[in-house]
Amino acid sequence: MSFMIYGMFPQTKPTSPKSSSDSVAIASIGALAVAGLFDIATGESLSMTENSPATLIYFFRALDVYTSPLALVCVTFAIFLWFRGSKKFLIWFDIVLALALVALLNNLAGLIVSIFDPKVKASFLLLSASLVYLENIAVFVAFYWRFDHKWQNRISMGEKIHPAVMFPQNSISSDSMRGWRPSFIDYLFLSFNTASTFGPTLPIPLRSSVHIGMMMQVSIAMAVLIMIAARAIGLIA
Repeated sequence: MSFMIYGMFPQTKPTSPKSSSDSVAIASIGALAVAGLFDIATGESLSMTENSPATLIYFFRALDVYTSPLALVCVTFAIFLWFRGSKKFLIWFDIVLALALVALLNNLAGLIVSIFDPKVKASFLLLSASLVYLENIAVFVAFYWRFDHKWQNRISMGEKIHPAVMFPQNSISSDSMRGWRPSFIDYLFLSFNTASTFGPTLPIPLRSSVHIGMMMQVSIAMAVLIMIAARAIGLIA
């Protein structure tokens, strides 16, 4: 997943720190910081799913020991660059986003390994699954902002192009909606709905980068749900 760090992400100049778009940027990097905390908590929870965790669980936890702290350090540096209005903010944002995706997939793999252990503690398994679900939402809030904000900024300045995500407000021609740009809550709503309903709802993805992101997020959410259901059926049986 490390190949995603830079080349996959569209390169744009950050807007003024005083703009509404840039306030969403700092909120999005904050979401990645929260995702990092969820990741650390998930690693601890997975290690307590049984008295003698499988070797792979130790491997995933060891990976977390490096991934999440490194991501949090990068978050701190990215916030510093944001306050300085540096053009390098987006580069560091991309690095944090890539690390967050690695950590999320790492936790999902750890959850899959745990589900097949007959001695697993159901309470910690449920806690781990819940943390992965929340981490999934937090990571993709930042993902959707990263791939959509460039187009939304250009549209708000009058360019006749389509965004990566078509929000209902984009199609309203009222004067009150002129210059509208998505807020952090709009991206949180999009990420929450995608993870909860296993697909797009009202906001419509229009560009391939967001299509890929949604497929990843839905796959993770479905995997978590299927594992919980499979474990529940196993306990009943």
